[in-house]
Amino acid sequence: MAEKLRNNVLGVILDEEDNVLIVSRANDPLHWQFPQGGVHDNESEETAIIRELKEELGTSDFSILTTCPEKHSYRWAENLIRDEHVGQEQTIFILRFTGNSKDIALDQRELGGFLWVNPSQVPIFLHEYRQPVWDIAYKYLPNQT
Repeated sequence: MAEKLRNNVLGVILDEEDNVLIVSRANDPLHWQFPQGGVHDNESEETAIIRELKEELGTSDFSILTTCPEKHSYRWAENLIRDEHVGQEQTIFILRFTGNSKDIALDQRELGGFLWVNPSQVPIFLHEYRQPVWDIAYKYLPNQT
């Protein structure tokens, strides 16, 4: 049987000053990452990222700037494997937040906090498990040289 990866979308969100939004997991407040989630059957990835952000952050005030041409794939630990999936393949979106941070209302079941971080500081905060996706996304941020 072939190993199947779950189709997943991930949002690297920039504010008007190009700071990056990172979120902490509700079950591990020191685990900082980017908002992400699965793609439903018959749903486009573009629709999925906006839906996931609305569910997790409580707002849909985002516009897609670009989709990274590179995807990030990884396997879950054996004890986390469920149904037929053994991991995820992530499509990475770079988005602009067009709202106000006070309007962000985290889904407390999933997320414990959020920070806006200068891109140069993201690796300091981001959980080591999440670094490979940042290595991909960073290349596609606007105004990066």
